[in-house]
Amino acid sequence: MEKKGGFLILDKPEGMISNQALGRIKRLFKVKKAGYIGTLDPFATGVLPIALNQGTRLIPYFENEIKTYEGEIELGMETDTMDTSGKVIATAAPPDLSFKEVQAVFKRFTGVIEQVPPMFSARKVKGVPLYRMARKGQEVERGVKRVVIHAFILESIDGAKLRFSVSCSKGTYIRALAHDVGKEIGCGAVLSRLRRVKSGCFKLEDAITLEELKALDFEERWERVLSNREVLASWEEIVVPDEVARAVFNGRAITWLDVKRYDLPLIKVEDPIKIVSKDGRLAALVRSRAARKKEGEEKSDLSPVIYELEKVFAP
Repeated sequence: MEKKGGFLILDKPEGMISNQALGRIKRLFKVKKAGYIGTLDPFATGVLPIALNQGTRLIPYFENEIKTYEGEIELGMETDTMDTSGKVIATAAPPDLSFKEVQAVFKRFTGVIEQVPPMFSARKVKGVPLYRMARKGQEVERGVKRVVIHAFILESIDGAKLRFSVSCSKGTYIRALAHDVGKEIGCGAVLSRLRRVKSGCFKLEDAITLEELKALDFEERWERVLSNREVLASWEEIVVPDEVARAVFNGRAITWLDVKRYDLPLIKVEDPIKIVSKDGRLAALVRSRAARKKEGEEKSDLSPVIYELEKVFAP
């Protein structure tokens, strides 16, 4: 495939921060420009979508997508990190709760909830990441933030361990969610395992590990990269003639004259629309706008814009 860019779905390993994973991918694919969607904690594994080259231009369109995780909460202790990697600061015997009783606790954390970001997190206060302050033994005031828990499901109970799945909005701290569940039950709790299985349209079944990537040659690695057009498969699309694609690549919007001359469809949606050349290249993202068409105007080069350019991708 043409190495203009796209998205790789990485299955991030345990013990590696997201930026380290990004650095490995940049070296394996020999790219200078790359970025990821949704930070994963070092002990968390699973879906880390990584945009390469021109794919980075699409990151803002995916950052707010729903994330889905599977994990495990361990009752009976609290740590300074809210997971099993931290220092134990409190313990208590877990009560003997039924599946139904724990499920009722989970339901209290469904919908719009408020969270206080953990001190051991990448969130910044006055430009300094909280985890740096936490490592120095400092604790600062953190503002409450609102997140949305779309689904929080208890899968099974094994002694003090609660296996769960959760779908949530961007910025949700699953460690804080586990901590709050422990407070609600009354014995404390930590997050003992976390695996992201979905981030928007990016799924675990399509992911590849670093070890698997290393075993491939350079061309085979690029075969695992989804093109920009592929990751936008669910979006409305308009295929245009080469001359229109060339004009778009050069930064010219699509006018009423183009629509009439090439019989292009008129699509009215709030979300951006893909403009694709006949050879399958993503030329641009546009937004539709009602044309101010007047009699005879379609014959003029000054016809009004009907699809405004939002993002243009190099040919």
